[in-house]
Order: sequence, then structure tokens, then C-alpha cells
Amino acid sequence: MEAATNAAVGQVTKVLPAISTADANAALEAAVPIPVRGAARFLEELADHMAAHPDALTSGSSLCPPVLLRLAQVLHEAGHPVVRPGCAHCGKIRSDLRQLRPEGRLCGTCDARSRQRETCARCQRDGQRVVARRPEGPICHRCYRADPATFEECAECGQFRHPVVRRDDGRGLCIKCWKRPMRTCVSCGKTAAAALVDDDGALCHLCYNRHRRPRRLCGRCGQLKRIARNARDGQPDLCDGCYQGPDVTCSICSRVRPCASRDEQGQPVCATCYQRHRSGEPCARCGRTKPVNTRWPIGPVCMTCYTAVLRSPAECPRCGMVQPLIARDDDGAEICGPCVGFAADYICKQCGGAGNPHSRGRCAHCVLAERVNALLAGPDGTITPQLEPLAAALADAPSPFPAIQWLKESPNTKLLARLASEGHELSHELLDELPPSRNQRYIRQLLVHTGVLEERNEDIERIPGWLEHELADKPAAHASLARPFLHWFLLRRARQRAATRRHPASADRDLRRRVSIALDFLAWMDQRGLALADLAQEHVDDWIAGATSQRRYLIRYFLKWTTSRRLTCELTVPSIPSQEPQNLLDDEARWRLLQRCLTDDALPTDVRAGGAITLLFGLSTERLCHLTPEHLKFGDKHAHLVLGRHPVLLPPRLAELLRQLAEQPQLRPQLSRAHPGPRWLFPGMVPGKPISTHGMTQKLNRHGILVRTARNGALAALAADLPSPILADVTGMHSHTALRWVAYARRDWAEYLAARAEEVTSSRSQRS
Repeated sequence: MEAATNAAVGQVTKVLPAISTADANAALEAAVPIPVRGAARFLEELADHMAAHPDALTSGSSLCPPVLLRLAQVLHEAGHPVVRPGCAHCGKIRSDLRQLRPEGRLCGTCDARSRQRETCARCQRDGQRVVARRPEGPICHRCYRADPATFEECAECGQFRHPVVRRDDGRGLCIKCWKRPMRTCVSCGKTAAAALVDDDGALCHLCYNRHRRPRRLCGRCGQLKRIARNARDGQPDLCDGCYQGPDVTCSICSRVRPCASRDEQGQPVCATCYQRHRSGEPCARCGRTKPVNTRWPIGPVCMTCYTAVLRSPAECPRCGMVQPLIARDDDGAEICGPCVGFAADYICKQCGGAGNPHSRGRCAHCVLAERVNALLAGPDGTITPQLEPLAAALADAPSPFPAIQWLKESPNTKLLARLASEGHELSHELLDELPPSRNQRYIRQLLVHTGVLEERNEDIERIPGWLEHELADKPAAHASLARPFLHWFLLRRARQRAATRRHPASADRDLRRRVSIALDFLAWMDQRGLALADLAQEHVDDWIAGATSQRRYLIRYFLKWTTSRRLTCELTVPSIPSQEPQNLLDDEARWRLLQRCLTDDALPTDVRAGGAITLLFGLSTERLCHLTPEHLKFGDKHAHLVLGRHPVLLPPRLAELLRQLAEQPQLRPQLSRAHPGPRWLFPGMVPGKPISTHGMTQKLNRHGILVRTARNGALAALAADLPSPILADVTGMHSHTALRWVAYARRDWAEYLAARAEEVTSSRSQRS
């Protein structure tokens, strides 16, 4: 006996180094008392099993001797880091899993379900579970419930029915007379039917599902989650997300749909009807009548207040601990739950922080850090030093819940995980080899934003990668012309202009368009059997004449390059026919729309401010998106917008809108960056970048502010009053374009100017 005890103690102390020999002896005595017959044999069996399975106390496997179940329970109650084994089928944790199967030990319920099926001797149905045996043979559950031999008089209604429970006096109650006992949940404090009653108290169904229901691998999604339907009849275990409920007729909408819920009468209800017809109570925090999410000492709480309180823990004025304040004292001050004896625990089991609970007793910050490590892990399972700044920025996101959702659902994370798992050193060249896509551009900017990659002029530098993918199915002769045309002609000029440009401008669209036109022109020449050396002016004219739009005029850039390289003779491409501004917004409509932007609180603030700037100053969408708080100058009486060398006076209401944009916190979670950049008035979805011009245009258009017509109307009004140099400085347009606008306004707006001058003269005479 002593040798068996010493062997078992040695295995326990080997697995749990923190436990002393005396504590291990005490735990074994509690699990296998010495007077028990065969105690030595049990201890030897335990020692042999733990020697063969060193992780027996931490793996949670129920494929073990019964003594290990009792020992795990004793060690768990003593606070040691062990995992109690559960039923191999349902996962229920018990110390009396008597039935051993190849997959592990089973509880009594699962053992009954897994027994061999036979033919019922009464109803003659095959494959039935045997509930009882009668002289005629085995009978199934249905026949057993209908067997008159099992009937007795109900103690309440007096009818002869099958009893489902017995009272203390031994008399039975039928299913209609029996009422589930109502107990107070030790977690939420709600009085309801208990789903579990143990030594710690009772748990309602909601708290049991959240905190105690066992987790297993779902047979459909493969994730470790709470199982809603156990495996049976050849169907695997299904988690809450995969199980939709049986397809039955909903008692409310009468449609045949998956119904996982029941109403008060026990009738099936589909998910849609359940959400629409959920009964509500006044929330103890906000006062609104909404469905109750939980019950705290302050009373019933809705989902909105539940989330707000748990995500903003504060110092309790009574005990000084940082906890979610879910109770009130006699004076009405908010205090934590433990101060009023409420046993709900919102402390993270991993970091010890309060609030922000997410899953399995851990806070959202710990879950986010774990998932970031899994996302960015390389082939060896660790994060490379290059990606550590990105991992730190993602894990330190100020709002962990949206970050966790982004890691789970965004297609960008799938590309990022693939790049990290390949183990290559990340670079701009590696990303250029990927097919151009929104995901590729987002990941590149994310790496630049966090300091993993160096910053570059992305509008220009991503064009070579785009060209290589465009040339994948093009002839080699076309590629040998397109590459030098882009690299030595277009990109060279674009880089020179970007180095001296005062205002932001996107060049990538124009560069791609000019290269695409060149490739189309080369394909057109191949169809006609032409070579560059044989190209004549009539060929160029035929190319221009066959156009349905003005894009073909852009061939001038390619032909200018071929001429300079002496690949073609001197050729002339006509200038693009100049057009007068179209779709002008008249003054009355423009002022009415401006009034709406300045006064309509129903519009988003960024839409009001962006629309007002466009309607007043005709600013291009590119410059509008790149506005920062540094462009605003607030004085004691007036506010100015610095667009060029001349600050522009802002109307008071527009100045207040821009002040709100400059001072309001960012709506989306912002990642920390190695080198802080500008803070945009109109931030975009991509970290460190403003909203795109296309996104801003679409947003303004959706709210009835048509950008092109609004800008044209504003420019026409400004051109009628301002000299062309000032107009060019304010709007950022070229001086020649400003001259054309001034000429257009003075010619076509002559009647308007005369009427305006007459109106000004009459108003002055009235004042005098």
C-alpha cells in the first residue's frame, strides 16, 4: 500500500510542481480513502495511467480510470490548475462517469442513449432504445409511458397518469400538475427555473449557457464552442451558431422554419418572431422598456446598458476596487456587486482586469492578444521580429471588441495570415507580386502605418506592379515597349511633379489610363499588320476617328515617347476639344442646398461640412479629403480656412461644423503608428489615410449634394467675382484653367452680373 501511495504521489507532484507532498497525500486520501477495499489497486492503476499519460490531469480526457475523476475533483476544489474530465458525449463534468467506451467515459444519460437498439415487443418498431423489459420482451420509451402498469393516481388532479416526480410524502405528480421549482440564480439574481443545481447554488438557463455549459468541437465549423445539439443518428455535434433548430411550423407566423425557441405555452417560435415579440421590462438603468438581458442588484438591465456598464468599469466608492458598478447603495451611488453580496464575477481569469468580459472568463483584451498571435504566427508558431510592431498595434487597439470582429471576418486578415504563415520577409516588392486588389492595398498601408514597411508615394509606386499583372497575357513585343514607356517617361515625370506639387493629387488613375491606351493602340496596330516604323499620320487619324470617347486622345503621350526614341516619325495628335462647363447649379438652388448643409442636424457632420465647402469654394474633392485641423485658424471673432496663400473667411456655422470635426474622437478604432502623421478631418477606412475621393463623392451624392454640379456652380460664381490668380490659389486649379473659368463667367454670366450690379446700386441708394 505504501509503495502504491508513493508512486501515485510522485506522479501528482511531477504533473503539479507547485503542490507539496503532504497536499498530494491529502488529495489521494480524499479521493481513495484507505479503508476502501482495493485502495492499493486503485492507486497503482492511477500511477500507471499518469505515467503513460503525463497530461491526464490537464487534458480533460475521460478515457481514464475512475479514481482519476475523483482526484481531479479534489484537486480542482483545492484550487490547483487541473481540468476535470467530462462525459465524452455531452461534456457534462461529473465524478461518477461509470460507463467506459472507446471514446471515453459516459454519464448515465448518454450511456442510455448509446445502448444497443432493439425491436420493441409491443409497437414492433425497429431500432428503439430499450427502457424496460416486460414478459413479452423489451419495450421502448413510448410504450413504457403508455403502459397502464406504470400509472398511478396524481396527488393533485386525481387522474391516473404516468408520474414524472414524487412529493415528499411519496405520492406522484403528472406532467400537467408538476411545476418546475423556482430558484434564485447565484450569477444574475433572477428567480427562474434552474438549469443546474450544485454545491455553489442554482444557475438559470441563461447563466448556465454562458458560464457552465461544456464546450466541444463542433462537427460543422470545427471550432471549440458550446454544443446546442449533441451528436445522434449519424449527425455530428452542432454549436449554437450552426444549430438552427428543427424545421417546424412557427406558432406566430405559421411558416415552416427552424424554431429553436418556445413561447410561454411551449409552442415553437422562429428566430424572427422571437425577436419581434420578446416581452420587455423597464430597464433599471435607462428606463426604456426593452427585452431584459440580465438582472443585477439594480434590477433588470437591457442589452445596451449591460454592454455599457461591463465595458466601462470604474472604482467602487465603497471598497475602492475597479469593478463594473452594477448596484446602488442607500444613497443611490453606484457600487460594485460584491459590496452588496452579488456573486457575479467579471474579473478576467488571465490578466485579473475588471470588465470587458468576452469568452470563457477572459476579457476582450486577452482574447484579442491571443488571436493576434495566432493570426501573425509564422511557420514556427511565433511572430517574427519584423511583425512585432504590427502585433503590438493590433493588440493595443483601444476598442478590442471591433478589433476581434475585424480579425474574425475581414478578408484582409486572411491575406495577412497567409503572408505571415509563409515566413518570407515582407517588402513592397513582395506585395507588388500579388494581384492588385483592395485587400492588397489595405494590407500594404497597414504595414506602412505601423512601421513594418517604409512609406512611399503609393499612387505612383504601385503602378509598376499593376503593369506586370496587365502584361501577363500581352505579347512580349508589347511588354518591351510598355515597360520603358512607363518607367522612363511617365513615372519619371510623375515623380518630378510629386516632389514639387503644393496640393495633393492622385496620379495613379491618369498613369494607368495612358498605359492602357498605349496597349490598346498596339493591339489595334497588330490587327492591321502595322509596325511602329510604318506608322503614318493617317493611321493616327483613323485611330482618333474610331473613338467613341475622348480617351484615345491620350495616345499623344505614347507617340511623344516613341518619337523621342526615334521609333516613329513625327506625328501629330489633335488637342482634346475644349468643352464649356456642363451641369451648372444655379444660384438659387446652390444657396438653398447650402442652407440645408448649415442648418439640417439630421445630416452627418462630415456631409454638412464637406458639402458646404464644396458649395461655397468649389474645392476639388481631392483637396477636400486631405484637409486637416492645421488648415483651420480660429481667432477671437473669426475663423479662417487656409487653402493657399490667402486664408478664406468662414461663415460662423461652417466654422462650428469644422471645429466639431477637428475636436471629435475618431469614429473608427485607430491603430498606433511608429511615426505620427496628420489627423484628417475626414478619416477613411484605411489606417492613416483620409477618405477616398470616390468615397467622399458617393457620400455627398447619397445625401443629395451632387458634387460636380455643386462645384461647377460654385466655381462659376467665384470666377465672376475673383481675378484668375486668386481663383487658382483658392481652388488649387491650374492658372490656365482659372483663366478659362473667368472668361466663361464674364461671357455667359453678363446678364447675371448686370442684374447683380443693379441690385447692389439700388440697395445702396435705399440705405443712403
